[in-house]
Amino acid sequence: GSMGNAKWTGISLSAVLKSVGVKTGAKFVTFNGLDKPVLPTTPDFVKALNIDLAMSGEPILAWAMNDADIPLLNGYPLKLIVPGYFGTYWVKHLSEIEVLDHDFDGFFMSTAYRLPDTDCECLPPGTPASETHPIGKLKVRSFFTNLENDSKIKMKSELEIRGIAFDSGSGIAKVELSNDSGKTWQLAQLGDDPGKYSFRAWTFKFHPRKKGATELLVRATAQNGESQPLAASWNPGGYQRNVVESLRLEFV
Repeated sequence: GSMGNAKWTGISLSAVLKSVGVKTGAKFVTFNGLDKPVLPTTPDFVKALNIDLAMSGEPILAWAMNDADIPLLNGYPLKLIVPGYFGTYWVKHLSEIEVLDHDFDGFFMSTAYRLPDTDCECLPPGTPASETHPIGKLKVRSFFTNLENDSKIKMKSELEIRGIAFDSGSGIAKVELSNDSGKTWQLAQLGDDPGKYSFRAWTFKFHPRKKGATELLVRATAQNGESQPLAASWNPGGYQRNVVESLRLEFV
């Protein structure tokens, strides 16, 4: 899926809500944008946050991205930013905010972007979900960024492997790599920490021992203890994939 890492400038959503007054009994806040469905049969894209999250001080209404006006395709002139949550909540071209005293049952909350209501938010492959809940926070993940799968690399004593890692906002505690299918792991070097919701760069000095094929695995662990699994879980929407990533290299 698409993803990005940017600096957002705006005002706290909670400050805006407090300025207009939120009455006792408020349950959800909904957000609509200026963009319209391509097909007349497609529901309007309206998302909702529960009142506790909306008033937490974390979501912001942003007007700038990387110290410039938000580009049109990224949501100009105003965009809802919900740090740590999947981008489906980040409503672009924001034009309307409404506070509700009841649950919100819009299509993109009650039908689309939902996960199985199980402890792991997963099911056996091919199994329909009997009960679901809306998708929420990001899972911890890590990626290789400077080399592609099946790259042929001239044999050398040391190869620098680079990548990124992120989670839902607790911060990255460590990144580890393995070249023996996960039997043993070695720590990577973490880069600067720009903030708890930002990508965290990492580097690893790999010392190949012989020519031929090698597979590297990368695994991130968050400050809250969450770590990437070696086996992927399954859900009908294919959401929240955060299985350990692999990189195949051939030394020649």
